[in-house]
Amino acid sequence: MEIIRRNTEYSIRALVHLALHPGREVTAAEIAEAQEIPLEYLQKILQKLTRGGFVGAQRGAHGGFYLAKNPEEINLLEVIELMQGKLAMNKCLLGKDGCNRAPKCVLKNNWLQLEQRIAGFLSQITLLDLVKQVREGGLPGGGE
Repeated sequence: MEIIRRNTEYSIRALVHLALHPGREVTAAEIAEAQEIPLEYLQKILQKLTRGGFVGAQRGAHGGFYLAKNPEEINLLEVIELMQGKLAMNKCLLGKDGCNRAPKCVLKNNWLQLEQRIAGFLSQITLLDLVKQVREGGLPGGGE
């Protein structure tokens, strides 16, 4: 079972790369090379991150991408939900299109508690936390 999809992992790696290079625009090609992400795939991810308000883009010969928010203002839950949709442990927690057994299901409360714990955990991890890990040598391929 894959919880974090590849495009989400790539988006987090791209955001970390941008956070490691504050004050300047970084090209998609630079991010792709440093983070070992296929360029065409990364360009689609960067578009989604830009539409989501996490990344800004500067066009032109000296253009590139930059963080649109401070790293401490971006948490993993927000990125995951932008890339994958709302976190839900089971379809019964998705609302009107969920399971018709939800009102009498003995598992629903357990799924809800698990979902809340995971969401709480992910929302506490900021981009700044990941940047600190990279700078301390905790992650390979961080770029610094």
